[in-house]
Amino acid sequence: MKVTPVSKIVGAEVTGVNLSDPITEDTKRGLRQALLDHQVLVIRDQTLTPPQQVTFSAIWGDLETPSNIDYTTEETPKVMILSNEIRPDGTAVGVVDGGDFWHSDSSHIEVPSAITILQAVKNPERGGDTEFCNMYAIYEALPHDLKQKIDGLYGIHHVSKVKNRRVTISPDRPGAKDFYESSAKAKPEVIQPLVLTHPETGRKSLYCSPRFTIGIQGMSEEEANPILDVLFSHVTDRKRPYHYRHKYQDDDLVMWDNRCLCHRAVGGYGLPDIRRMHRTVIGGDQPYAEQQAT
Repeated sequence: MKVTPVSKIVGAEVTGVNLSDPITEDTKRGLRQALLDHQVLVIRDQTLTPPQQVTFSAIWGDLETPSNIDYTTEETPKVMILSNEIRPDGTAVGVVDGGDFWHSDSSHIEVPSAITILQAVKNPERGGDTEFCNMYAIYEALPHDLKQKIDGLYGIHHVSKVKNRRVTISPDRPGAKDFYESSAKAKPEVIQPLVLTHPETGRKSLYCSPRFTIGIQGMSEEEANPILDVLFSHVTDRKRPYHYRHKYQDDDLVMWDNRCLCHRAVGGYGLPDIRRMHRTVIGGDQPYAEQQAT
């Protein structure tokens, strides 16, 4: 197995490993250390079936079951389909608008995702990249007075785009408006620390995103929004030195650490060109709000 950095800020390419085979303890340790060191691993030349992807994913922890079972594979409900494919009856094969704004996966639930794994099943002729942002680097670059201000504060997170003035609902996803209106009423708000101490590395990172963070606990919108706008500007401004943009090759398997990264799907493709990804997600160990309190 060979690990080669793909940028100075985040990400590494991994070659010389076949994840469809049983993973040895040495390989597992090597991959885990590489993930902690580089935050994003691009593992080349993998063609995992959904059950094989589940088997590989499970070595990292308990898998989350996707909240919308309609968009999972026939072989297993643990694998979510991200795709722009539309059936003849107008229904979507997978989640059409998945990841369309900067976010960390599942920060809107009490115990957020630790690791996400994405198998490239079909790449479009153009577009379909994923961008990553190193939240360690952003936190470390913040002015001292801003660090002092946000340390100990909690962001308010929610899944519904209806509750978030910074995002829009994609017109390409059938039923999206109804889904987000329903989730606005049914799903609770969740608090997460604005500054997260990584449970394995002990490093601090900024933990908020334009997609899911809609406020700051104990503050009015007038107080919170200027702070969030400054923090989000570091994430969204790709001229700053915190980003890596991954252009998929056929059979890439990409895994990343949600505890210190934000990411977004870039888009840039459309029917009849198809982009299809299979996603598995490893859940975290405990609520971050509790972890931060201790």
